Amino acid sequence: MFALFFTYLQADVSLGQTKAESTADPGLGFKTQDPKVSKIISLEEENERLKEKVKELEAQIETLKEDDVTVEVKSEPSVKVEVPPKVFKGAKLVIGGKVPKKLSTYYAARLQNIDDLKQKLEANGFEVLAVTPILKGKTVLSITNDELLQTNTWMAALHLLVNEGNEIRVQNPSYFGAAYLQDKYKYGQFTKTLKALQAVLGDMYEVDEKYALDDLPKYQFMFGMPYLNDTIKVGEGDDLLAKVAGGNGNKYVAYTLKLPNGNVLVGHKLRNITNKFLQKIEAERDANILPYESMIKGKKAVMLDPKFYLALSIPQLSMSEFMKIASAPGEIEKDVKRAYQ
Repeated sequence: MFALFFTYLQADVSLGQTKAESTADPGLGFKTQDPKVSKIISLEEENERLKEKVKELEAQIETLKEDDVTVEVKSEPSVKVEVPPKVFKGAKLVIGGKVPKKLSTYYAARLQNIDDLKQKLEANGFEVLAVTPILKGKTVLSITNDELLQTNTWMAALHLLVNEGNEIRVQNPSYFGAAYLQDKYKYGQFTKTLKALQAVLGDMYEVDEKYALDDLPKYQFMFGMPYLNDTIKVGEGDDLLAKVAGGNGNKYVAYTLKLPNGNVLVGHKLRNITNKFLQKIEAERDANILPYESMIKGKKAVMLDPKFYLALSIPQLSMSEFMKIASAPGEIEKDVKRAYQ
């Protein structure tokens, strides 16, 4: 509409200029007006004509506005996209089946809300010792029950990973029981714990990480590497429990768990930079190998050698991957020791 308006004005001004020029022709035989006076009169006339045309165009614009049709655009209702449940490739756990040649290091299950998970765990005989963020979107619940406690070993607590947007992954008590209890372990002795986990998690599935059942009691990553009993001393003195239960303990310790035999299992919060060793070997899905644990035995505190524990917990770890995290064992030891200082 504005383009029409300006085109019209331009054409009208051109016409006015042509008329003004014709009044000054000396060949008509009469005296012409003073050019200056004629110019003033012509401009006044043109102004009047322009004002009239502006009024006409304004009237036309108002008419066009009234005739305009407003089209109401209706937005489509938002569609909620349902994310299909994860499909697990591993075999489903069947309690009471025949003894397998290989044990799954972990069991995977469908994702659940952490608060709901805690309620279900407590309703099925577990005590939730701690809820510990390990990496972004990866939170570990450390749990225990009477059956686990009675082992008086590193088996007293299990770690369960809530892997945001993916799955839940829990340590298999049969796998770690075979490694920690050694010749005292008998396949099937953690049936009660597994049934309780099934009641909480629903169907549980094997994962890719597996190791031969017969070889777990004497596990060693490779020749020259530590065994289960090659522990590292991280603290000594009469006040070890006081140190981890208060003071530095509030900052560096996730939980303490007193065992029936008087020993105390301690879960340690590692520094964020230390936790990143999992990313270097793309093992974030196994973040439930943490919190790292130590054990107070009288006046001495010890921890499993990380060269044993990391390899046991990530049995698919290759030698080249192990070399990528060569500094991790020392950093973990340093982090655990700071709670006893």
